[in-house]
Amino acid sequence: PPPSRRAKGENLVLYLVILGSIGWWAARRAKKSTDDYFLAGRSIPWMVTTASFLATIISALGFVGTPAEGYGADYRYLFSNVGDIAATFFVAAVFLPVFQRQGVTSIYEILEKRFGTPARTVGSGYFLLSRVLASTVRIVAVAKVLEVVSGGALGFTSSVLIVVCTILAYTTAGGGRAIAWTDLFQFTLLMTGTLATIVYLVTHVPGGISGIIEIGQHAVKPDGTVYNKFNFLELLKPENLGLFFLLAVWGFFQSTAAYGTDQDMVQRLLACNDHKKARWSLMLSGLIGIPITFMFLSIGVGLYAYAQSHPELIAGMTDNDHIFPRFILTALPEGLRGLLLAAVASAAMGSSDSALASLSTAFTMDFYKRYWGQTADESRFVLVSKISFLGFGLMFILFALAFRSLDNLLWLGFRIVAFTYGPLLGLFALAILTDWRVPVKKILLLMLGITVLFFGLAMTAWWQVVHEHSQGLWLDLHKTYWRLYVIFGALLVPAGAWFMREKAD
Repeated sequence: PPPSRRAKGENLVLYLVILGSIGWWAARRAKKSTDDYFLAGRSIPWMVTTASFLATIISALGFVGTPAEGYGADYRYLFSNVGDIAATFFVAAVFLPVFQRQGVTSIYEILEKRFGTPARTVGSGYFLLSRVLASTVRIVAVAKVLEVVSGGALGFTSSVLIVVCTILAYTTAGGGRAIAWTDLFQFTLLMTGTLATIVYLVTHVPGGISGIIEIGQHAVKPDGTVYNKFNFLELLKPENLGLFFLLAVWGFFQSTAAYGTDQDMVQRLLACNDHKKARWSLMLSGLIGIPITFMFLSIGVGLYAYAQSHPELIAGMTDNDHIFPRFILTALPEGLRGLLLAAVASAAMGSSDSALASLSTAFTMDFYKRYWGQTADESRFVLVSKISFLGFGLMFILFALAFRSLDNLLWLGFRIVAFTYGPLLGLFALAILTDWRVPVKKILLLMLGITVLFFGLAMTAWWQVVHEHSQGLWLDLHKTYWRLYVIFGALLVPAGAWFMREKAD
């Protein structure tokens, strides 16, 4: 192969060898119980927990989709972090202490203790469905990037197989301990690549930072409209306050659902060796999320400025998601390109490995152990866990290959979970914040009804797009107000339960 392609391959191989070495180190200790296998015996230092949590949050969607948002729009997405920070404090103060006191491995055990087995089964089922689909979007994102930045050395199918099989290699053997320590390495590599990209853009755009600001202040939309990417106070104008409020509230509900009801997120925190520091890790991650999101958006704005003097970068480009991968492939020097290639892989694996672990946890603890393995011992559960790792990995591969044509990946990742996150958050809020006695069947029927209703509304908008109805009241509303699904879902479940509650004797 040409030297450039061979060098990129060598960088990727080195990265995979390092991950494999960490996984081998973590696997040396025998996993005698599910607690040790999934949560590393709750022995992970809090700083490693923080890095692991952040690596899970960023994912390939953030690494690719957020620069695309900065390139095609402005810093508006940053305002969702207002609600995100509030959510981290809320979950750290209200939800996480309950999980820690109960000593749960799967957080859906809380639902069983409060409402019985059906609630646990449905709650875990909601998680399994949404996490498989959302994680598939992440893998599609990184496979597309690897396909582009490798210059054709890796095809889409090869990229999917490399990502998933590498994750399986170190997670199946090392469990939660391998995931935590590989996430630390991946987060460090991801931040290094991000900072290196910003420095490169600043030094290669005429005028440096001032040049980027000047171009960004007079950005042009595809329809010819001139706007200012740096007008941070745009959303605070009276006519835009509604959208600002919606972003902040949506950010709160979306992040509360993610950090408080998604096994993928909470499992990182339950593995920490100190309960109080785990709560601090969660709150700290919310604060750190602001500068990280700002950096990714700034890369997008810098790419917009760079493209003005290098129009060949965007020649023939039809999707903003392609801007960063194109830049990595065509503009960066060889050494930096290899670093970014490894950073892209880190973004994918830092989120997908924890997704596999949490899916395996939910399946083993909430389904196999509850329904089929009531007389099995811990060694049997660990074996089933490893088998389920492989099963979910195979699902990732098949779904990713089927969803190859997906675009606009950042927002798609959010929309997929919008139908399930809201009702699931409402169920957890009902279990943790109230003592109401409500028949569990009524609660679950209410959850399912809300999910079906919102999914039906989304499919109505999709049908209009497919049939080329470019305009229409519902389609216009859906483009912005799909965020209300998670908000209303979270509120309607407790509201309905209040009306259905049994009066105290």
